[in-house]
Amino acid sequence: MSLLVPPRRPARELLDEEIAPADAHASLRDIEWVHRRLGGRRMVRGRLAPLFAELGPGPLTVLDVGCGSGHVGRDLVEAPLDGSAPAAFGVDVKVSHLRLAPRGLAVAGDAARLPLASRSVDVVLSTLFLHHFAPEGLALVLAESARVARRAVVAFDLARSRTALAAISVVGPLFFRSRVSIADGPASVRQAYTPREAREIAERSLPGARVVPAGPFVWQLVWRRA
Repeated sequence: MSLLVPPRRPARELLDEEIAPADAHASLRDIEWVHRRLGGRRMVRGRLAPLFAELGPGPLTVLDVGCGSGHVGRDLVEAPLDGSAPAAFGVDVKVSHLRLAPRGLAVAGDAARLPLASRSVDVVLSTLFLHHFAPEGLALVLAESARVARRAVVAFDLARSRTALAAISVVGPLFFRSRVSIADGPASVRQAYTPREAREIAERSLPGARVVPAGPFVWQLVWRRA
């Protein structure tokens, strides 16, 4: 590791534990706030738009893995990228998280054993989710995403660095409403992968996948089925 990138430190985040529903919901709202107010929404939409255009024409089916409250998929439906709303639905292992997702558009399920048939959706998407897994588990999740995806797998996740850790350590206490988010923010950065690490892991399950920087603290993975 360089001076700017600390060693990866795996951690079990509070939001992954059995916590009070009110605490979980408050933390999920903080995640939505980060997505909308700190540039995540703009970045995700800007990078998905050309891919969706290439995969079109017509509406796509999108599975949001680790969807939490379902806000990313909900945004794609309510504000379509190309004028035609995708059929977006989500899956999350935590039933308590899914209570905030649109009714009927999210199901409980394990990302390493998705409850869908092979090649049953056009695009498998995830945002700020993959850092929760150790390398072996991440390779399994990516392989399962590829099994379900008919056209492409796309992921956005944190890039570990001391700068990112310093930023979230300042932003969290100032703007997060939830104590869970304040604790989980630095933990997420500490166990996140660098683009190079993510690329090396992805190559096992998604040969030819591209992993590139997508913002100051975020990378993007794209894999297209040949």
